[in-house]
Amino acid sequence: MGRRTAATASASAIRAAWTAARLDGRARGAIRSRGSTREFASSSSSRRAAVDDSPGTSSEDAPPDVRSSFQYCVQRVRQHDYEAYLCTLALPKEHRLTAMALRAFNVETAQALGATKEPHLALMRLRWWKDAVAAAAGDRDATPPPHPVAIALHSALHASMRDTGGVGARHRRWLNAIVDARIRDAELDSPPPGIPFLEAYADQTHASLLYLILDACGVRNSDADHAAAHLGKAIGIANLLRGAHAHSKQRRCYLPVDVCARHGAATEDVYRARPTESVRDAVHEVASTAKAHLDGARAMAPRLARAGSDGGRVARAALLPAVGTGRYLEALEAKDFDVFHPELVRGANPIVTQGRIAWAAFRGTY
Repeated sequence: MGRRTAATASASAIRAAWTAARLDGRARGAIRSRGSTREFASSSSSRRAAVDDSPGTSSEDAPPDVRSSFQYCVQRVRQHDYEAYLCTLALPKEHRLTAMALRAFNVETAQALGATKEPHLALMRLRWWKDAVAAAAGDRDATPPPHPVAIALHSALHASMRDTGGVGARHRRWLNAIVDARIRDAELDSPPPGIPFLEAYADQTHASLLYLILDACGVRNSDADHAAAHLGKAIGIANLLRGAHAHSKQRRCYLPVDVCARHGAATEDVYRARPTESVRDAVHEVASTAKAHLDGARAMAPRLARAGSDGGRVARAALLPAVGTGRYLEALEAKDFDVFHPELVRGANPIVTQGRIAWAAFRGTY
């Protein structure tokens, strides 16, 4: 299979790409085999076969506590989800702060379980966020909880939705779906039963986040939503694989029970970070599901030209996280689906990540 090639860009070229914000053009690519005994199937085969770097200035006239809250959100996203931070910079400036607030909310809820060894403490934290969502997405004059992300989320939601009838039931549904999925995850004391569970979790978390960002950017298009649904599942499942090493330290395994049984993979090997042949076979099956959804999201690209008067430019920019997910799946395949390989645990070089995302943004692809 052909593989998308990324141009090597200097730091100055990257900054110029962000500043210019001329996000136009297209690029194509797919994962190819690297001689591994396992490889991803092509998108047409069955799943089983195997910018300006400021976040925006719309808060300059806001009260000091709101400004500092947005600054906190930007730093949280930059520190804990660097790929998402870079992707958000490709959005039009007027939408960046809202997207940063939404992504900071995602960071806070995603880290609840990993921040403690006691699941009940994580549940308490997540239920607090459930209440915070009710306040942030409630009445415009309501006072949000005294947390920077909650304050920024309240301000961003009501500002960005002002021209579209305000914060509605769909926004509350998506925000609540993110928290509810994290709560169910924290309550789970065993590996998930099957891949459909992973797909549902990814849809409720990462797809809901993409719906919120698209809506905040004024993109309300069924094709864009369809692409976001596929991409959200791909990101969510790939992120569970990315976190396998950290999860193993907490004796948490996200390789489904039926997949492990099919390949004879022992959960204890996952807990001890042992990349046995059986574990890698199980990882390959899960990763192939993520790859199939990624292919589905990218197949929608030609239809996004109808997603807005800008020819789908903003919609494609909102879907830029596909770049990082695709790169991780390529790297995972190159390491023969060893999720515990030191290079995968360490992550990609930040300069390479910047270059890949900047190049995709410049060409208007994802």
